[in-house]
Amino acid sequence: MSQKFRKLEGIAIVVLFVCLIGLLVIVVNKKRPAKEVISIQETNLVLYDGPKSLRDATEEDLVSANESSKDFSLLHCTDTLVTVNGYDCYVYDTNVNHSRRWYSDYMPPNARTPITYFDFEGVVEVTIKVPGIDLESASISPFNYGITPVIDAENHTVTFTITKPDQYTIMFNKSPERAVHLFANEIETDIPSKDDKDVVYIGPGEWNIENIILEDNQTLYISGGAVIHGIVNANFAKNITVRGRGIIDGSKFKGWKGKEAYIPLKFDNCENISINDIIVLNPNAWVCQAFNSKNGTIDNIKIISSRPNGDGITLQSCQDYTVKNSFVRSWDDSLVIKNYDDNSKNIKFDNMQLWTDFAQSMEVGYETNKGKRENAFISDITFGNITVLHNFHKPVISVHNADDASISGITFKNIVVENAQMGSGDGDELPYLIDINIAQSSNWSSTRERGTIKNVVIDGVDVLGGKNCASRMKGFDAEHNIDGVTLKNINVLGEKVTSLEQGKFEVDEKTAKNIILE
Repeated sequence: MSQKFRKLEGIAIVVLFVCLIGLLVIVVNKKRPAKEVISIQETNLVLYDGPKSLRDATEEDLVSANESSKDFSLLHCTDTLVTVNGYDCYVYDTNVNHSRRWYSDYMPPNARTPITYFDFEGVVEVTIKVPGIDLESASISPFNYGITPVIDAENHTVTFTITKPDQYTIMFNKSPERAVHLFANEIETDIPSKDDKDVVYIGPGEWNIENIILEDNQTLYISGGAVIHGIVNANFAKNITVRGRGIIDGSKFKGWKGKEAYIPLKFDNCENISINDIIVLNPNAWVCQAFNSKNGTIDNIKIISSRPNGDGITLQSCQDYTVKNSFVRSWDDSLVIKNYDDNSKNIKFDNMQLWTDFAQSMEVGYETNKGKRENAFISDITFGNITVLHNFHKPVISVHNADDASISGITFKNIVVENAQMGSGDGDELPYLIDINIAQSSNWSSTRERGTIKNVVIDGVDVLGGKNCASRMKGFDAEHNIDGVTLKNINVLGEKVTSLEQGKFEVDEKTAKNIILE
């Protein structure tokens, strides 16, 4: 194991609320006295203070600018105040990207948005105060919770109640600017011991890290209240866990500009990998990568990227992976399956929330045989129970093949799109809701021959708002074709799709066959 890190400064305050028969007892660290208040619900709540060393964000920090023109650091948010059951949450200001076009110099303008997190069980009341915003409306995503906030325009507050741990996004006046990301976790259990020789334990505070390389049977634990600037990786390792409530931050790395990517979570040629609960902010490129790896679980991680090629979760030549209960806001494809060496098989995404500022929300391809293997394939891939909060650029659903692989057994089930804005910016190249395509690309193709796409099922797509965009199904030629796409339960802006024509499906009959709408 090689690791080198330096603590900067910071103390986490953990506040545990334990309610018994209407009495809420607050237990804090020794620097803060216990309190008692009355509660009508049994509620357990854990709050985490952030590092004292993070600088307070100023108005100048919130101006959109590229990373060469601004301080790109993770900051302490000062213009958005969040309380839970009357107690203050520590709020961070992280970088986000509202531009919808590619910048050849890898220097798009970045804005900032607030995030905060806590653990709870029971019922909590959340109040968000935004003194700088004249409140006219507010919305809470995911919409399926049916949360209607109480707006106090005079005091600039939005108040609402939640009962289930999940990721919540609060948007003001129908604008994505300064949307608040609130990550409400379950109460943490089975915290590993810092004295365990197989545990790399990082406590609260701000830390600079050169690199953490994990070896067989090790656990990396990042405490709530911790911010580590650096990367975590493993290669040819087994039985590794990364977990905790803390943050991995990449803001100290310059953008990769197509040259040097510092991947916050990178696991190559590994087996039995588990990544749970952590938050990743400000990566210099893509975020969570597994390459040639097997038997992985990714659960309840939260990702926000804002720089070019900021793909969220990219599984390259992996098998037997489950990704679930997680949140990805990305400035490139949010969830991606590719073949960079070996084949990809048996991968499942379930109960995910996506906010795709740039590129595509869910993609298989384009690179399907970058390793130039014989009989390459991608099969048995499922995207299920996915809520797309915003899709601003290219397709929501993509199956792309720019090499000679055989792609089959791809399922998309129960996909909800709250705001469909495909084609924004320079996304007019692929302004589709669904895109199934076999292509030859100077950017993506590694093989001379083309492949096939077979047996795709898209069952349950509900576009709640935004644009009524077309969908495309186009193979390469009669031999390298799309064969077998089943469409069920497609609803766009309140209207059920009953025919391919009415649903605006562009089907190339010469290269796509057995396209069935049930």
